[in-house]
Amino acid sequence: MTKKPAPEQAKELRPDVINMTDSRAGKVEAELGRMRSSYASQLEAGEVEIQQSLAGEVNAEYASTRNSLIGMIQAGAVTSTGSAVGLVRAQETALNGPAGMIIADEVMLAGSRTGFLAADSVQADKVQTVFLLARHVNAPVETVMDTRQVVLASALAGLLAGTVMLLGRLLFRRNRT
Repeated sequence: MTKKPAPEQAKELRPDVINMTDSRAGKVEAELGRMRSSYASQLEAGEVEIQQSLAGEVNAEYASTRNSLIGMIQAGAVTSTGSAVGLVRAQETALNGPAGMIIADEVMLAGSRTGFLAADSVQADKVQTVFLLARHVNAPVETVMDTRQVVLASALAGLLAGTVMLLGRLLFRRNRT
């Protein structure tokens, strides 16, 4: 029976570079991971380059995507061109393509639409988002809701949920006799 390597040893056993072309993989770990026309459910690397590929979850110090579909990226820095991303969580994000949710310190957008954008600083030609929470925005903004409206909508949603629960208790309360 072989023993599993300790977590410290597992990082040492990680290959320096993995190049995937026309391939499928579950979990991929490397110092540098490159994907082209491939699929990986999970990709962990110091640096990631993804082109015309699908990835479920990407964890990296630096991630670059082009014309790909990514479920979630968590990285120090993200550059994405022509890719659709479900969730981006990064310190720095440069995005040209749609994203469901972006949570980052600094965001640069070009021709991008988002569902939810939370950032300290946003630079863009135009910000198109449903919800925007940002300290500094250097761009014209098209939102369905801004910061004040998000807070108001949250309060109203909480009030509505409480009212529904109260009515449910009153209407469907059992008589205890």
